[in-house]
Formats: sequence, C-alpha cells, structure tokens
Amino acid sequence: MGLLAWIQKQFGIPMDIENEKSTESASEKEGSFKVLRIQPTPNPDAFQFILNGKVIEAGTKTFDSPDDAGEDTMANTLFGIFGVQSVYIKENFVTITKSNTVGWHTIMEKVGSAIETHLHFYEKGDDAEENKDVHPVLEDFNKEDFFTYNDDRKTEVINALLDIAIRPALANDGGGINLLAVEDKTIKVHYQGACGSCPSSTTGTLQYIEQFLKEAIHPDVEVQAS
Repeated sequence: MGLLAWIQKQFGIPMDIENEKSTESASEKEGSFKVLRIQPTPNPDAFQFILNGKVIEAGTKTFDSPDDAGEDTMANTLFGIFGVQSVYIKENFVTITKSNTVGWHTIMEKVGSAIETHLHFYEKGDDAEENKDVHPVLEDFNKEDFFTYNDDRKTEVINALLDIAIRPALANDGGGINLLAVEDKTIKVHYQGACGSCPSSTTGTLQYIEQFLKEAIHPDVEVQAS
C-alpha cells in the first residue's frame, strides 16, 4: 500500500487534497473585519476570534512577543493589553493566547475591539512558501529511503505529512505547528497559537504526532517540541 493510500485509510482524507478555501477577504483596510463569534480551544488560555472573511492570503502569521510585532498596528495594540502573550493568524480567525494570571472577562472585550479596529488583510504569511501541493513529494516516497534523503527532501516529506494529517486538526483548535529542523532521526517542531501553551501539546498531542510520523516515515524517528 502506498503512503498516500495508507494516509487516506487512516484519516479518511481524499487523495485529491486541496487547501480549504476560506471566504473572500472582507477588505484590505483596517476596521473592515468583524468578529462573528468567539470560541474556546483545548487550551483554556487561548480563544479563537472568528472573522467575517479571509484575513490572510496564504500560510499563517505568528506574533509571539511585542518584539515580533514590529510596525503591525494590531499586534502592537493587542500586546498593549495586559496579559496577552501571543497572536496567531490563519484563514479567517485570530487566536489570542493570554497569561494564566489574567481572566478572560477582564480582556475579552478589549481584545475583540482591537482586532475589529486594526486587523487588515495579510498578503503573505510567515510560512506561505510551505503551502504547496504535497502529492509530488509523497507519491514516490519510500520509508526505506528516508534516511538517505538530504535535509531539504526530509523537510518536504515531513511538511507534506503534517499538512495532510496534523495541521488541519490543530487549525480547528486555533493553533498550528511549524517544522524547525530535521537532524538525523530527530524532528524538531514549534507549536503556534492555542497549541503553544496548551498542556496537552507536550503530552498527548506530541505523542500522537510522533506515533503518526513513526508509522508514516520510520519507527526510529523522534519528535521534540520547543
């Protein structure tokens, strides 16, 4: 059984995978987006703010600290709210992660207002270049050959697998995962958005990802989160 067929059997994913298309962006101007609803994530310190349109053309955008905000007005405004720790943008939502010392009731309205006032459409995400058709990468992939690949080829294979089986589920919970490096048999990843400080990310979720990659790639691989 080929790798793509195995993935389809395990996850019920169609072979002709395409990135989900969000609704068209409301506008590229600040103040044109509206928060339709706010929903919790598995991480009690992270909430998803669902907008009325697509807010980023491709990929994701992450601000993990005020230093990351640069000249981004929305990010700077959000970090100006006491307790906000990170901002994660994908498709049609913004995930805000806060400190566990601050209650949501004290900042929820301020956060929503900052997003509606300052959010603009992002033409490109931090990892937009990674969003590519995964089929050519996996169609000729053989487990036995994985450790003979160079680092770039290994990275392409792992990113393709994460795109198919891992990232969609994390996105539904307001988070994501970034592949940092592949060093011999060690795969280093970094959680984004709601996944960043979620207790399950370093236990159950990480174990699931590692087990999936062991089955899909090689039983000797190890996954480390930072």
